[in-house]
Amino acid sequence: MHGCSYHLSTATVNGSPAFDHWHGQVQALVTPIDIRVPDRAAFRGELRQQDIGEVQFSVIDATRQEGVRDTSGPHGASSRFDLVYMRSGGITLRQNGREASLGAGEALLFSHLDDFRFLTSEFSEAYLVALPSAWIERWLPDPYACTIRPLIGTSRWGAAMDGLLRSIAIAVKEGRPLPAHIVGDQLGGCLALMCEGIAGEETTYRRRLMHQLRRTLASRFADPDLTPAAIAAQHGISVRYLHSLFAATGSSVGRELRSIRLARVRAMLEDVACRSLTVSEIAYSCGFNDPGYLARCFAQEYGRSPTSFRQA
Repeated sequence: MHGCSYHLSTATVNGSPAFDHWHGQVQALVTPIDIRVPDRAAFRGELRQQDIGEVQFSVIDATRQEGVRDTSGPHGASSRFDLVYMRSGGITLRQNGREASLGAGEALLFSHLDDFRFLTSEFSEAYLVALPSAWIERWLPDPYACTIRPLIGTSRWGAAMDGLLRSIAIAVKEGRPLPAHIVGDQLGGCLALMCEGIAGEETTYRRRLMHQLRRTLASRFADPDLTPAAIAAQHGISVRYLHSLFAATGSSVGRELRSIRLARVRAMLEDVACRSLTVSEIAYSCGFNDPGYLARCFAQEYGRSPTSFRQA
């Protein structure tokens, strides 16, 4: 069936109002994103968009754009992933501390659950396929594992996806009906084939990142103002992604930081060289602002208060 379609062009508007109109419509129709351009008056863009069942297909032709998506803003995060394919020109996209650059004939996935930014070339033609999380998870067991990495050029199934996207784009430009269930199944099947084997590579990446995060906790535990936001910023990832990494291990940032601090407190209580320090002084030196809170946590962890532990 033919879904809802839309056509937007700056050709009918002159001067800077053309960009203002484009910016507003992209925010409403594609995603709430802040777009910056070198010259607002010289900007040119055209958007053709069609809903095809659960997915939304957009053809975007535009001069240089820089986009920034902040999920902490009023619009929050969206439960979707996007597949971007460059028909011509190029784009550089960054998310969760990772960056990938695409040229013509290349594609990648990125998530709307986390912040991202992109920069396009002087002129580019791109296909953007919006994929709801519930839809893509039927095809990919871990969509996050496939984000921010070029897909088509590295897969033997790339030619099939390339041909499928171009065929869909032609139909969208011509306003022709598309069988939603068939197109959806073809998109999902091609994605699954192209992403086969990537999960193992991503597991290695996540393990390495988790090792780095735990080293950060171990080196900065004494900072009472250490927050998940500060840790995420240090590693160039979003707070949401930071929490998801620890949750996947069955833990949390706060739990692991507290465990490191308590272990350090215990070591100082056992150290003869620290006998002159009060329990409160030890608490402050290990990142605890409240000695009473330390006492409660310590008793839960080791079965006795810090004072009793030291005496024993």
